[in-house]
Amino acid sequence: MILIVFGTVMATAVAVVAVVMFTCPWVKYDFVYVKKGLQIIKMIKKKVETREYPVDSLERQVRERPKQTFIIYQDNNYTYEFVDQKANQVARAALKLGLKAKDVAAIMMTNEPAFLWTYFDEELSSALEEIQDDLGEIRILTHGAHVSDLKFESLSKLTDGQSGDTVDYKHRAEVTIMDVACFIFTSGTTGLPKPAIVTHKKAIIALTAFGAFDFNEKDVLYEVLPLYHSAGLNLGVLAVVNAGAVMVLRTKFSATNFWHDCRKHNVTVVHYIGEMCRYLVNRPKTEEDGIHSIRTAVGNGLRKDIWEEFATRFRIPQVVEFYAATESPIGFSNIYNKVGSVGRASPLTNLIFPAAFVEFDDYTQTAKRNADGRCIRVGKDRVGLLISPLDKIRTFDGYHNRPVENEKKVLRDVFKSGDVYFNTGDLFYVDNEYFIYFRDRTGDTYRWKGENVSTNEVSNVLSTVDFVHDANVYGVTIPGCEGRAGMVAIHLKQDVQLDSKGLKDISEHCAKELPAYARPKFLRVQRQMSLTSTFKQQKVDLVNEAFNPSSVDEPLYYFDSKKNAFEAISEDIYEDIANGRITL
Repeated sequence: MILIVFGTVMATAVAVVAVVMFTCPWVKYDFVYVKKGLQIIKMIKKKVETREYPVDSLERQVRERPKQTFIIYQDNNYTYEFVDQKANQVARAALKLGLKAKDVAAIMMTNEPAFLWTYFDEELSSALEEIQDDLGEIRILTHGAHVSDLKFESLSKLTDGQSGDTVDYKHRAEVTIMDVACFIFTSGTTGLPKPAIVTHKKAIIALTAFGAFDFNEKDVLYEVLPLYHSAGLNLGVLAVVNAGAVMVLRTKFSATNFWHDCRKHNVTVVHYIGEMCRYLVNRPKTEEDGIHSIRTAVGNGLRKDIWEEFATRFRIPQVVEFYAATESPIGFSNIYNKVGSVGRASPLTNLIFPAAFVEFDDYTQTAKRNADGRCIRVGKDRVGLLISPLDKIRTFDGYHNRPVENEKKVLRDVFKSGDVYFNTGDLFYVDNEYFIYFRDRTGDTYRWKGENVSTNEVSNVLSTVDFVHDANVYGVTIPGCEGRAGMVAIHLKQDVQLDSKGLKDISEHCAKELPAYARPKFLRVQRQMSLTSTFKQQKVDLVNEAFNPSSVDEPLYYFDSKKNAFEAISEDIYEDIANGRITL
Protein backbone atom coordinates (compact mmCIF):
# COMPACT_ATOMS: atom_id res chain seq x y z
CA MET A 1 0.00 0.00 0.00
CA ILE A 2 2.80 2.40 0.96
CA LEU A 3 4.63 1.62 -2.27
CA ILE A 4 1.48 2.29 -4.28
CA VAL A 5 0.92 5.66 -2.58
CA PHE A 6 4.59 6.62 -2.95
CA GLY A 7 4.50 5.68 -6.62
CA THR A 8 1.37 7.75 -7.14
CA VAL A 9 2.91 10.77 -5.44
CA MET A 10 6.09 10.47 -7.49
CA ALA A 11 4.14 10.12 -10.70
CA THR A 12 2.07 13.17 -9.82
CA ALA A 13 5.20 15.16 -8.98
CA VAL A 14 6.85 14.19 -12.25
CA ALA A 15 3.68 15.11 -14.14
CA VAL A 16 3.50 18.49 -12.41
CA VAL A 17 7.17 19.20 -13.20
CA ALA A 18 6.62 18.14 -16.81
CA VAL A 19 3.62 20.45 -17.16
CA VAL A 20 5.50 23.35 -15.58
CA MET A 21 8.54 22.83 -17.80
CA PHE A 22 6.32 22.59 -20.88
CA THR A 23 4.21 25.66 -20.11
CA CYS A 24 7.00 27.67 -18.48
CA PRO A 25 10.30 26.51 -20.06
CA TRP A 26 12.06 29.57 -18.60
CA VAL A 27 11.74 28.07 -15.11
CA LYS A 28 14.92 26.04 -15.66
CA TYR A 29 16.91 29.27 -15.54
CA ASP A 30 15.22 30.33 -12.32
CA PHE A 31 16.24 27.22 -10.40
CA VAL A 32 19.92 28.11 -10.74
CA TYR A 33 19.29 31.82 -10.11
CA VAL A 34 17.25 31.21 -6.97
CA LYS A 35 19.75 28.66 -5.64
CA LYS A 36 22.63 31.13 -5.99
CA GLY A 37 20.53 33.90 -4.51
CA LEU A 38 19.59 31.86 -1.45
CA GLN A 39 23.24 30.96 -0.89
CA ILE A 40 24.20 34.64 -0.89
CA ILE A 41 21.28 35.57 1.38
CA LYS A 42 22.36 32.87 3.83
CA MET A 43 25.91 34.27 3.83
CA ILE A 44 24.64 37.82 4.42
CA LYS A 45 22.42 36.73 7.32
CA LYS A 46 25.30 34.92 8.96
CA LYS A 47 27.55 37.97 8.73
CA VAL A 48 24.84 40.24 10.10
CA GLU A 49 24.12 37.88 13.01
CA THR A 50 27.80 37.51 13.90
CA ARG A 51 28.56 41.20 13.27
CA GLU A 52 31.20 40.40 10.67
CA TYR A 53 31.66 43.76 8.96
CA PRO A 54 34.32 44.16 6.23
CA VAL A 55 37.05 45.01 8.77
CA ASP A 56 36.12 41.83 10.67
CA SER A 57 36.41 39.86 7.42
CA LEU A 58 39.93 41.23 7.01
CA GLU A 59 40.85 40.20 10.55
CA ARG A 60 39.41 36.73 9.87
CA GLN A 61 41.69 36.33 6.85
CA VAL A 62 44.66 37.50 8.93
CA ARG A 63 43.95 34.71 11.40
CA GLU A 64 43.44 32.08 8.70
CA ARG A 65 46.09 33.05 6.12
CA PRO A 66 48.39 35.80 7.50
CA LYS A 67 51.27 35.20 5.08
CA GLN A 68 49.17 34.82 1.95
CA THR A 69 49.40 37.60 -0.61
CA PHE A 70 46.45 39.96 -0.49
CA ILE A 71 47.59 42.61 -3.00
CA ILE A 72 50.05 42.55 -5.90
CA TYR A 73 50.99 46.06 -6.97
CA GLN A 74 53.88 47.06 -9.23
CA ASP A 75 55.52 43.65 -8.65
CA ASN A 76 55.35 44.06 -4.87
CA ASN A 77 53.40 41.58 -2.77
CA TYR A 78 51.48 42.71 0.30
CA THR A 79 50.21 40.00 2.65
CA TYR A 80 46.97 40.05 4.61
CA GLU A 81 49.02 40.39 7.77
CA PHE A 82 50.98 43.39 6.44
CA VAL A 83 47.87 45.25 5.28
CA ASP A 84 46.23 44.65 8.64
CA GLN A 85 49.30 45.95 10.50
CA LYS A 86 49.37 49.12 8.40
CA ALA A 87 45.65 49.60 8.98
CA ASN A 88 46.18 49.23 12.72
CA GLN A 89 48.90 51.88 12.63
CA VAL A 90 46.57 54.29 10.84
CA ALA A 91 43.80 53.48 13.32
CA ARG A 92 46.04 54.33 16.27
CA ALA A 93 47.12 57.56 14.60
CA ALA A 94 43.46 58.40 14.02
CA LEU A 95 42.72 57.85 17.69
CA LYS A 96 45.55 60.21 18.62
CA LEU A 97 44.06 62.79 16.26
CA GLY A 98 40.84 62.54 18.23
CA LEU A 99 38.81 60.59 15.68
CA LYS A 100 36.24 58.20 17.07
CA ALA A 101 33.58 55.83 15.80
CA LYS A 102 31.09 57.46 13.37
CA ASP A 103 33.39 60.44 12.63
CA VAL A 104 34.07 61.17 8.95
CA ALA A 105 37.52 61.16 7.35
CA ALA A 106 38.09 61.71 3.62
CA ILE A 107 40.40 59.67 1.41
CA MET A 108 41.82 61.34 -1.68
CA MET A 109 44.10 58.89 -3.45
CA THR A 110 44.68 57.10 -6.71
CA ASN A 111 44.75 53.28 -6.87
CA GLU A 112 47.52 51.91 -4.68
CA PRO A 113 47.75 49.59 -1.65
CA ALA A 114 48.08 52.56 0.71
CA PHE A 115 44.52 53.53 -0.22
CA LEU A 116 43.42 50.85 2.20
CA TRP A 117 45.32 52.22 5.15
CA THR A 118 45.98 55.95 4.69
CA TYR A 119 44.02 59.15 4.16
CA PHE A 120 45.63 61.51 1.69
CA ASP A 121 48.26 60.90 -0.98
CA GLU A 122 51.08 63.35 -1.65
CA GLU A 123 50.76 62.93 -5.42
CA LEU A 124 47.49 64.83 -5.15
CA SER A 125 48.80 67.60 -2.91
CA SER A 126 48.60 70.13 -5.76
CA ALA A 127 44.90 69.37 -6.12
CA LEU A 128 44.49 69.87 -2.39
CA GLU A 129 46.25 73.21 -2.55
CA GLU A 130 43.78 74.39 -5.19
CA ILE A 131 40.80 73.73 -2.93
CA GLN A 132 42.43 74.46 0.43
CA ASP A 133 40.60 77.74 0.92
CA ASP A 134 37.29 75.95 0.45
CA LEU A 135 38.15 73.31 3.05
CA GLY A 136 38.08 75.78 5.92
CA GLU A 137 39.30 74.33 9.21
CA ILE A 138 39.38 70.73 8.00
CA ARG A 139 42.59 69.07 9.14
CA ILE A 140 44.57 67.69 6.21
CA LEU A 141 47.26 65.02 6.45
CA THR A 142 49.25 63.72 3.52
CA HIS A 143 50.99 60.45 2.89
CA GLY A 144 54.77 60.91 2.90
CA ALA A 145 57.17 62.56 5.29
CA HIS A 146 58.39 65.42 3.07
CA VAL A 147 55.64 67.98 3.30
CA SER A 148 57.65 70.96 4.52
CA ASP A 149 56.74 73.05 1.47
CA LEU A 150 53.04 72.38 1.98
CA LYS A 151 50.55 73.61 4.53
CA PHE A 152 49.61 70.07 5.47
CA GLU A 153 50.71 67.59 8.11
CA SER A 154 52.36 64.23 7.46
CA LEU A 155 50.23 61.21 8.23
CA SER A 156 53.24 58.95 7.70
CA LYS A 157 55.08 60.55 10.61
CA LEU A 158 52.10 59.86 12.84
CA THR A 159 51.66 56.25 11.75
CA ASP A 160 55.26 55.04 11.47
CA GLY A 161 55.77 54.95 15.22
CA GLN A 162 52.47 53.25 15.98
CA SER A 163 52.04 49.60 16.86
CA GLY A 164 50.71 47.27 14.19
CA ASP A 165 48.94 45.06 16.71
CA THR A 166 45.19 44.63 16.53
CA VAL A 167 43.32 47.66 17.81
CA ASP A 168 41.00 47.01 20.74
CA TYR A 169 37.49 46.11 19.50
CA LYS A 170 35.95 48.49 22.04
CA HIS A 171 36.70 51.41 19.71
CA ARG A 172 34.12 50.16 17.18
CA ALA A 173 31.80 48.19 19.47
CA GLU A 174 29.07 50.82 19.25
CA VAL A 175 28.99 50.81 15.44
CA THR A 176 25.75 49.32 14.13
CA ILE A 177 24.81 47.61 10.90
CA MET A 178 22.95 50.73 9.70
CA ASP A 179 25.75 53.17 10.48
CA VAL A 180 27.65 54.74 7.58
CA ALA A 181 30.62 52.72 6.40
CA CYS A 182 31.59 55.27 3.75
CA PHE A 183 30.31 57.82 1.29
CA ILE A 184 30.77 56.85 -2.35
CA PHE A 185 30.30 59.58 -4.93
CA THR A 186 28.16 58.59 -7.89
CA SER A 187 29.86 58.81 -11.27
CA GLY A 188 27.91 61.82 -12.54
CA THR A 189 27.02 60.60 -16.03
CA THR A 190 24.00 62.84 -16.56
CA GLY A 191 24.20 65.03 -13.45
CA LEU A 192 26.64 66.19 -10.79
CA PRO A 193 28.20 63.50 -8.57
CA LYS A 194 26.38 62.94 -5.28
CA PRO A 195 27.66 61.27 -2.08
CA ALA A 196 25.71 58.02 -1.78
CA ILE A 197 25.51 56.58 1.72
CA VAL A 198 26.98 53.09 2.06
CA THR A 199 26.03 51.50 5.37
CA HIS A 200 27.82 48.52 6.88
CA LYS A 201 24.81 46.44 5.84
CA LYS A 202 25.24 47.49 2.22
CA ALA A 203 28.98 46.81 2.44
CA ILE A 204 28.25 43.27 3.64
CA ILE A 205 25.85 42.73 0.74
CA ALA A 206 28.49 44.00 -1.68
CA LEU A 207 31.28 41.78 -0.39
CA THR A 208 29.13 38.66 -0.94
CA ALA A 209 28.04 39.60 -4.49
CA PHE A 210 30.80 37.67 -6.28
CA GLY A 211 29.35 34.52 -4.75
CA ALA A 212 27.10 34.52 -7.83
CA PHE A 213 29.98 32.93 -9.76
CA ASP A 214 31.65 31.12 -6.85
CA PHE A 215 34.55 33.53 -6.34
CA ASN A 216 36.88 31.84 -3.83
CA GLU A 217 40.30 31.82 -2.12
CA LYS A 218 41.96 30.30 -5.21
CA ASP A 219 41.00 33.22 -7.43
CA VAL A 220 43.22 36.11 -8.53
CA LEU A 221 41.25 39.28 -9.33
CA TYR A 222 42.62 41.91 -11.73
CA GLU A 223 41.37 45.30 -10.52
CA VAL A 224 41.93 48.50 -12.48
CA LEU A 225 38.73 50.35 -11.57
CA PRO A 226 39.00 53.32 -9.16
CA LEU A 227 38.94 52.28 -5.52
CA TYR A 228 37.02 55.42 -4.62
CA HIS A 229 33.95 54.10 -6.45
CA SER A 230 31.69 51.20 -5.50
CA ALA A 231 32.82 48.93 -8.33
CA GLY A 232 36.48 48.91 -7.32
CA LEU A 233 36.07 49.09 -3.53
CA ASN A 234 32.76 47.57 -2.47
CA LEU A 235 32.75 44.84 -5.11
CA GLY A 236 36.42 44.33 -5.98
CA VAL A 237 38.39 44.80 -2.77
CA LEU A 238 35.70 43.54 -0.41
CA ALA A 239 35.05 40.44 -2.52
CA VAL A 240 38.74 39.58 -2.28
CA VAL A 241 38.76 40.18 1.48
CA ASN A 242 35.68 38.05 1.98
CA ALA A 243 37.05 35.12 -0.02
CA GLY A 244 40.69 35.35 1.09
CA ALA A 245 41.73 35.71 -2.56
CA VAL A 246 44.48 37.72 -4.28
CA MET A 247 44.02 41.11 -5.96
CA VAL A 248 46.31 42.39 -8.69
CA LEU A 249 45.93 46.16 -8.40
CA ARG A 250 46.84 48.66 -11.08
CA THR A 251 46.82 52.46 -10.78
CA LYS A 252 44.62 52.76 -13.85
CA PHE A 253 43.46 50.76 -16.84
CA SER A 254 45.93 50.19 -19.67
CA ALA A 255 44.80 48.35 -22.80
CA THR A 256 48.45 47.84 -23.75
CA ASN A 257 49.36 46.07 -20.52
CA PHE A 258 46.06 44.36 -19.72
CA TRP A 259 46.70 40.88 -21.08
CA HIS A 260 50.39 40.96 -20.17
CA ASP A 261 49.45 41.58 -16.53
CA CYS A 262 46.81 38.86 -16.61
CA ARG A 263 49.24 36.27 -17.94
CA LYS A 264 52.08 37.34 -15.64
CA HIS A 265 50.01 37.01 -12.47
CA ASN A 266 47.81 34.07 -13.50
CA VAL A 267 44.67 36.15 -13.16
CA THR A 268 41.45 34.12 -13.00
CA VAL A 269 38.84 36.92 -12.79
CA VAL A 270 38.87 40.34 -14.45
CA HIS A 271 36.64 43.19 -13.33
CA TYR A 272 35.49 45.35 -16.22
CA ILE A 273 33.49 48.36 -17.26
CA GLY A 274 32.09 48.06 -20.77
CA GLU A 275 34.29 50.80 -22.16
CA MET A 276 37.40 48.85 -21.13
CA CYS A 277 36.31 45.91 -23.27
CA ARG A 278 35.83 48.25 -26.22
CA TYR A 279 39.42 49.46 -25.89
CA LEU A 280 40.66 45.87 -25.71
CA VAL A 281 38.86 44.65 -28.84
CA ASN A 282 40.11 47.70 -30.73
CA ARG A 283 43.71 46.66 -30.08
CA PRO A 284 45.52 44.84 -32.93
CA LYS A 285 44.97 41.09 -32.86
CA THR A 286 47.84 38.89 -31.67
CA GLU A 287 48.49 35.16 -31.39
CA GLU A 288 48.41 35.49 -27.59
CA ASP A 289 44.91 36.96 -27.40
CA GLY A 290 43.35 33.82 -25.92
CA ILE A 291 46.31 32.71 -23.80
CA HIS A 292 45.52 33.31 -20.13
CA SER A 293 44.01 31.70 -17.00
CA ILE A 294 40.85 33.79 -16.86
CA ARG A 295 37.66 31.89 -16.07
CA THR A 296 35.29 34.84 -15.56
CA ALA A 297 34.95 38.46 -16.61
CA VAL A 298 32.58 40.35 -14.32
CA GLY A 299 31.30 43.89 -14.69
CA ASN A 300 28.66 46.09 -16.25
CA GLY A 301 28.01 48.26 -19.28
CA LEU A 302 29.19 45.71 -21.89
CA ARG A 303 27.33 46.25 -25.15
CA LYS A 304 26.06 43.26 -27.10
CA ASP A 305 28.27 43.78 -30.17
CA ILE A 306 31.41 44.23 -28.06
CA TRP A 307 30.41 41.34 -25.77
CA GLU A 308 30.44 38.71 -28.52
CA GLU A 309 33.77 39.80 -29.98
CA PHE A 310 35.35 40.20 -26.53
CA ALA A 311 34.30 36.73 -25.33
CA THR A 312 35.13 34.95 -28.60
CA ARG A 313 38.41 36.62 -29.50
CA PHE A 314 39.86 36.46 -26.01
CA ARG A 315 38.32 33.07 -25.15
CA ILE A 316 36.56 34.16 -21.99
CA PRO A 317 34.58 31.14 -20.68
CA GLN A 318 32.08 33.17 -18.66
CA VAL A 319 30.95 36.80 -18.82
CA VAL A 320 28.95 37.87 -15.75
CA GLU A 321 27.24 41.13 -16.60
CA PHE A 322 25.42 42.69 -13.66
CA TYR A 323 23.22 45.66 -12.94
CA ALA A 324 23.59 47.63 -9.71
CA ALA A 325 23.96 51.14 -8.34
CA THR A 326 25.63 52.30 -5.14
CA GLU A 327 22.41 53.69 -3.69
CA SER A 328 20.02 51.08 -5.11
CA PRO A 329 18.44 48.29 -3.01
CA ILE A 330 18.14 46.05 -6.06
CA GLY A 331 20.55 44.45 -8.48
CA PHE A 332 20.71 41.65 -11.06
CA SER A 333 23.40 39.30 -12.28
CA ASN A 334 23.66 37.34 -15.53
CA ILE A 335 25.23 33.99 -14.67
CA TYR A 336 24.12 32.25 -17.88
CA ASN A 337 26.39 33.80 -20.51
CA LYS A 338 23.22 35.20 -22.08
CA VAL A 339 24.64 37.84 -24.42
CA GLY A 340 23.37 41.32 -23.66
CA SER A 341 21.37 40.43 -20.56
CA VAL A 342 21.98 41.70 -17.01
CA GLY A 343 19.99 38.96 -15.27
CA ARG A 344 16.44 37.75 -14.69
CA ALA A 345 13.19 39.07 -13.28
CA SER A 346 10.53 36.37 -13.50
CA PRO A 347 7.46 35.65 -11.33
CA LEU A 348 9.57 33.09 -9.45
CA THR A 349 12.68 35.22 -8.89
CA ASN A 350 10.46 38.11 -7.81
CA LEU A 351 9.43 36.11 -4.76
CA ILE A 352 13.01 36.53 -3.46
CA PHE A 353 14.25 39.57 -5.37
CA PRO A 354 11.12 41.70 -5.92
CA ALA A 355 11.24 44.03 -8.89
CA ALA A 356 8.60 45.76 -10.95
CA PHE A 357 8.66 47.33 -14.39
CA VAL A 358 6.19 50.14 -15.00
CA GLU A 359 5.26 52.48 -17.83
CA PHE A 360 7.44 55.56 -18.10
CA ASP A 361 6.21 59.01 -19.04
CA ASP A 362 8.87 60.63 -21.23
CA TYR A 363 7.26 64.04 -20.91
CA THR A 364 7.25 64.18 -17.09
CA GLN A 365 10.34 61.93 -16.86
CA THR A 366 8.76 59.77 -14.18
CA ALA A 367 6.49 56.74 -13.80
CA LYS A 368 3.18 57.06 -15.63
CA ARG A 369 0.00 56.95 -13.53
CA ASN A 370 -3.49 55.76 -14.45
CA ALA A 371 -6.79 57.46 -13.66
CA ASP A 372 -6.62 56.11 -10.10
CA GLY A 373 -3.14 57.55 -9.61
CA ARG A 374 -1.45 54.15 -9.67
CA CYS A 375 1.58 53.03 -11.67
CA ILE A 376 1.00 50.71 -14.62
CA ARG A 377 2.91 47.44 -14.83
CA VAL A 378 4.38 46.37 -18.17
CA GLY A 379 4.66 42.77 -19.27
CA LYS A 380 7.10 40.81 -21.36
CA ASP A 381 8.38 42.18 -24.65
CA ARG A 382 8.01 45.70 -23.30
CA VAL A 383 10.31 48.43 -22.02
CA GLY A 384 9.59 49.65 -18.51
CA LEU A 385 11.02 51.69 -15.66
CA LEU A 386 12.58 49.49 -12.98
CA ILE A 387 11.33 50.13 -9.45
CA SER A 388 11.87 48.14 -6.26
CA PRO A 389 9.77 47.96 -3.07
CA LEU A 390 11.21 49.56 0.07
CA ASP A 391 10.67 48.00 3.50
CA LYS A 392 12.60 47.08 6.65
CA ILE A 393 14.83 44.71 4.69
CA ARG A 394 15.24 46.61 1.43
CA THR A 395 16.20 50.18 2.20
CA PHE A 396 17.26 53.30 0.35
CA ASP A 397 19.90 54.98 2.49
CA GLY A 398 19.97 58.05 0.29
CA TYR A 399 22.55 60.69 -0.54
CA HIS A 400 24.32 62.62 2.21
CA ASN A 401 22.70 66.04 2.77
CA ARG A 402 20.64 65.81 -0.44
CA PRO A 403 16.97 65.81 0.71
CA VAL A 404 15.60 66.94 -2.67
CA GLU A 405 17.61 64.34 -4.58
CA ASN A 406 16.57 61.67 -2.06
CA GLU A 407 12.86 62.39 -2.53
CA LYS A 408 13.22 62.18 -6.32
CA LYS A 409 14.33 58.56 -5.96
CA VAL A 410 11.21 57.53 -4.02
CA LEU A 411 7.78 56.69 -5.48
CA ARG A 412 4.77 56.57 -3.14
CA ASP A 413 1.32 54.99 -3.48
CA VAL A 414 2.59 53.00 -6.43
CA PHE A 415 0.17 50.07 -6.64
CA LYS A 416 -1.78 50.71 -3.45
CA SER A 417 -2.07 53.38 -0.79
CA GLY A 418 0.97 53.59 1.47
CA ASP A 419 3.41 51.46 -0.50
CA VAL A 420 6.85 52.90 -1.23
CA TYR A 421 9.22 52.04 -4.09
CA PHE A 422 12.74 53.01 -5.09
CA ASN A 423 12.96 54.58 -8.54
CA THR A 424 16.12 53.34 -10.24
CA GLY A 425 15.68 55.82 -13.09
CA ASP A 426 16.67 53.06 -15.53
CA LEU A 427 14.66 51.52 -18.35
CA PHE A 428 14.79 47.80 -19.14
CA TYR A 429 13.44 45.43 -21.74
CA VAL A 430 12.07 42.06 -20.55
CA ASP A 431 12.06 39.25 -23.11
CA ASN A 432 9.77 36.19 -23.31
CA GLU A 433 12.02 34.14 -21.03
CA TYR A 434 12.20 36.94 -18.44
CA PHE A 435 15.79 37.84 -19.21
CA ILE A 436 16.22 41.57 -18.75
CA TYR A 437 18.27 43.99 -20.82
CA PHE A 438 19.32 47.51 -19.92
CA ARG A 439 17.89 49.98 -22.42
CA ASP A 440 18.56 53.49 -21.19
CA ARG A 441 18.87 55.82 -18.25
CA THR A 442 15.82 58.06 -18.04
CA GLY A 443 17.97 61.20 -17.88
CA ASP A 444 19.46 60.14 -21.21
CA THR A 445 16.20 59.88 -23.14
CA TYR A 446 14.81 62.97 -24.85
CA ARG A 447 11.88 64.00 -27.05
CA TRP A 448 12.18 65.46 -30.53
CA LYS A 449 9.27 66.24 -32.85
CA GLY A 450 6.94 64.47 -30.41
CA GLU A 451 8.97 61.23 -30.50
CA ASN A 452 11.05 59.64 -27.74
CA VAL A 453 14.69 59.02 -28.57
CA SER A 454 16.90 56.51 -26.76
CA THR A 455 20.47 57.78 -26.58
CA ASN A 456 21.67 54.22 -26.03
CA GLU A 457 20.02 53.01 -29.24
CA VAL A 458 21.45 55.85 -31.32
CA SER A 459 24.87 55.40 -29.74
CA ASN A 460 24.87 51.70 -30.61
CA VAL A 461 24.11 52.51 -34.24
CA LEU A 462 26.80 55.20 -34.57
CA SER A 463 29.40 53.00 -32.90
CA THR A 464 29.10 50.41 -35.67
CA VAL A 465 30.52 52.83 -38.26
CA ASP A 466 33.88 51.23 -38.99
CA PHE A 467 36.02 54.32 -38.34
CA VAL A 468 34.18 55.45 -35.18
CA HIS A 469 35.71 54.31 -31.89
CA ASP A 470 32.81 55.44 -29.74
CA ALA A 471 29.73 57.66 -29.84
CA ASN A 472 28.18 59.66 -27.00
CA VAL A 473 24.60 60.77 -27.75
CA TYR A 474 22.59 63.46 -25.93
CA GLY A 475 19.85 66.02 -26.52
CA VAL A 476 20.43 69.78 -26.84
CA THR A 477 17.93 72.63 -26.79
CA ILE A 478 17.33 74.99 -29.70
CA PRO A 479 15.51 78.31 -29.12
CA GLY A 480 11.96 78.14 -30.43
CA CYS A 481 11.99 74.36 -30.86
CA GLU A 482 10.03 71.91 -28.73
CA GLY A 483 12.02 69.18 -27.05
CA ARG A 484 15.69 68.55 -27.67
CA ALA A 485 17.59 67.85 -30.87
CA GLY A 486 19.91 64.89 -31.06
CA MET A 487 23.64 65.52 -30.93
CA VAL A 488 26.47 63.02 -31.02
CA ALA A 489 30.07 63.43 -29.92
CA ILE A 490 32.22 60.86 -31.71
CA HIS A 491 35.75 59.74 -31.06
CA LEU A 492 37.50 58.40 -34.15
CA LYS A 493 39.77 55.40 -34.30
CA GLN A 494 43.49 56.02 -34.25
CA ASP A 495 44.96 57.90 -37.25
CA VAL A 496 41.51 58.54 -38.78
CA GLN A 497 40.59 62.01 -40.02
CA LEU A 498 36.96 62.89 -40.69
CA ASP A 499 36.59 64.15 -44.27
CA SER A 500 33.61 64.73 -46.54
CA LYS A 501 33.40 61.03 -47.39
CA GLY A 502 33.36 60.14 -43.70
CA LEU A 503 30.59 62.64 -43.04
CA LYS A 504 28.63 61.17 -45.92
CA ASP A 505 29.13 57.63 -44.58
CA ILE A 506 27.80 58.68 -41.16
CA SER A 507 24.79 60.39 -42.72
CA GLU A 508 23.94 57.41 -44.91
CA HIS A 509 24.43 54.97 -42.04
CA CYS A 510 22.05 56.95 -39.83
CA ALA A 511 19.48 57.18 -42.62
CA LYS A 512 19.62 53.43 -43.10
CA GLU A 513 19.56 52.37 -39.45
CA LEU A 514 17.52 55.04 -37.66
CA PRO A 515 14.07 56.62 -38.03
CA ALA A 516 14.19 60.25 -39.14
CA TYR A 517 13.39 61.70 -35.71
CA ALA A 518 16.26 59.78 -34.06
CA ARG A 519 19.00 60.80 -36.52
CA PRO A 520 21.49 63.23 -34.92
CA LYS A 521 21.09 66.84 -35.98
CA PHE A 522 24.51 67.84 -34.70
CA LEU A 523 27.90 66.16 -34.77
CA ARG A 524 30.98 66.89 -32.68
CA VAL A 525 34.36 65.25 -33.21
CA GLN A 526 36.18 64.79 -29.91
CA ARG A 527 39.91 64.29 -29.51
CA GLN A 528 39.18 62.22 -26.40
CA MET A 529 35.85 60.90 -25.19
CA SER A 530 34.31 62.59 -22.15
CA LEU A 531 34.32 59.79 -19.60
CA THR A 532 33.77 59.58 -15.86
CA SER A 533 36.40 57.95 -13.65
CA THR A 534 34.58 54.63 -14.09
CA PHE A 535 34.74 54.89 -17.90
CA LYS A 536 31.09 55.86 -18.30
CA GLN A 537 30.14 58.47 -20.87
CA GLN A 538 29.85 61.91 -19.29
CA LYS A 539 27.26 64.23 -20.81
CA VAL A 540 26.88 67.24 -18.50
CA ASP A 541 29.51 69.48 -20.08
CA LEU A 542 28.65 68.31 -23.58
CA VAL A 543 25.00 69.27 -23.11
CA ASN A 544 25.96 72.68 -21.74
CA GLU A 545 28.40 73.42 -24.57
CA ALA A 546 25.92 72.06 -27.14
CA PHE A 547 26.75 73.17 -30.73
CA ASN A 548 28.08 76.65 -29.97
CA PRO A 549 31.44 77.10 -31.75
CA SER A 550 32.45 79.82 -29.30
CA SER A 551 32.28 77.24 -26.49
CA VAL A 552 33.73 74.28 -28.37
CA ASP A 553 37.25 74.10 -29.81
CA GLU A 554 36.54 70.87 -31.70
CA PRO A 555 34.96 70.33 -35.13
CA LEU A 556 31.18 70.88 -35.16
CA TYR A 557 28.66 69.98 -37.86
CA TYR A 558 24.90 70.25 -38.35
CA PHE A 559 22.67 68.23 -40.62
CA ASP A 560 21.55 70.39 -43.53
CA SER A 561 18.19 68.89 -44.51
CA LYS A 562 18.21 70.70 -47.87
CA LYS A 563 21.58 69.27 -48.87
CA ASN A 564 20.94 66.02 -46.97
CA ALA A 565 24.45 66.24 -45.57
CA PHE A 566 26.47 67.34 -42.55
CA GLU A 567 27.92 70.82 -42.91
CA ALA A 568 30.43 72.70 -40.70
CA ILE A 569 29.03 75.10 -38.10
CA SER A 570 30.45 78.62 -38.17
CA GLU A 571 29.52 81.52 -35.90
CA ASP A 572 27.09 82.78 -38.56
CA ILE A 573 25.54 79.35 -39.03
CA TYR A 574 25.13 79.02 -35.26
CA GLU A 575 23.32 82.35 -35.09
CA ASP A 576 21.06 81.34 -37.99
CA ILE A 577 20.11 78.09 -36.24
CA ALA A 578 19.58 79.84 -32.88
CA ASN A 579 17.38 82.49 -34.50
CA GLY A 580 15.34 80.05 -36.56
CA ARG A 581 16.66 81.12 -39.95
CA ILE A 582 17.93 77.59 -40.44
CA THR A 583 15.41 74.90 -39.53
CA LEU A 584 16.27 71.36 -38.60
